[in-house]
Amino acid sequence: MTDQTNTAPSSAELFGSNRMWGLKELPLPEPVSWWPQTAGWYILAVIILAAAIWLGLHLRDRYRHNAYRRSGLAELQAMSADPTSLTALPFLLRKSALAASTRDDVASLRGNDWVQWLNRSAGRELFAEDDGRILDRLAYANEPTARLDAATAQHLLDASTAWMRYHHAAV
Repeated sequence: MTDQTNTAPSSAELFGSNRMWGLKELPLPEPVSWWPQTAGWYILAVIILAAAIWLGLHLRDRYRHNAYRRSGLAELQAMSADPTSLTALPFLLRKSALAASTRDDVASLRGNDWVQWLNRSAGRELFAEDDGRILDRLAYANEPTARLDAATAQHLLDASTAWMRYHHAAV
């Protein structure tokens, strides 16, 4: 007869059967590399890098080209605080237009032709027909702001600010 007493099982008996003794763990494969394995990925990386460089250079050139616009908007903001500085408004518009377009397109324009060009370059009607005469008077008269009412001055500043923001560089 066999002795069937309550004895605690050994750790080998708890792990599984005796057949598993002596087995060795299987070697794991090398981890998969994240580095690209084919030439197509290198070509794609070069294309993406070239596109990023081109975009960066394009944005830098655009930022530099619009320096006159940022400067003009800052001057317009200063003019709105000091109404006596409105005498510089026609010169600021002309200087900005010369920076945005060719001299042949802008330099000879006066009065109504000048206002029409400003409206065309902005793509909308910002200046009224009479504003050309007012801008000429601001440029050439002595103390022109004394005869300019507040509503007209505000209209000219608002139209000039909108033109400075939204005009297209080439008409």
